[in-house]
Amino acid sequence: MGRHARAGAITGRRRCAGDRCRRARCAMKRRRLCLALVLAWPALAAARGTSTGAPETRARDYFGDDTLVDQNGVGHRFYTDLLSEGVVLVNLVFTNCPNACPMQTQMLQQVRRQLGERFGKDVRFLSLSIDPKRDTPQSMKAFAAKYGADVDGWRFVVAAPETMQQVLGKLGQWSGEPESHSTLLIAGRAGRQHWLKLRPDAPAERIALDLLRLADEA
Repeated sequence: MGRHARAGAITGRRRCAGDRCRRARCAMKRRRLCLALVLAWPALAAARGTSTGAPETRARDYFGDDTLVDQNGVGHRFYTDLLSEGVVLVNLVFTNCPNACPMQTQMLQQVRRQLGERFGKDVRFLSLSIDPKRDTPQSMKAFAAKYGADVDGWRFVVAAPETMQQVLGKLGQWSGEPESHSTLLIAGRAGRQHWLKLRPDAPAERIALDLLRLADEA
């Protein structure tokens, strides 16, 4: 074999090895993404706990029923009224948020459209205030209306700071500084203690599909 042929053979082997490495890296990324979508959020995993009783009873005991007020001034019990039925997608907002919250709200509008008639029936959205010292039901309603999100099946809720700290802590999402809050999306069937973490930069179609799969679980 000539020098050029040998060089080509060596180059070919290296190229194949590189391709295998790239495929392996892609496979690893896919596995990591799948894990991110199916592993329970650590704080939410605590809802399983060691207590006895049905899953729904354990979930109610864990989350509690603090009253949160929505954008229409209506009070709701956290677990019983907001989490217990169907699939709930949870995100964090504050009404003085300049960029991330408006962008995420607009993205969730796309998810809502992808869900079609199943939104509000099998899947609902819950936007929790991360800035309870400044947010009010009125400001939450104005924020929701500004981005076309003041619709049935989508609640923007707030409560006293100590209550929101407790509620958000149960979800592993409390932050003392609103500007540094997480943009991660959390979706779950609380009564079944099944929660997913969803990437906020995922396509709307992908998020909607994950929500529907969760809703269709036996």
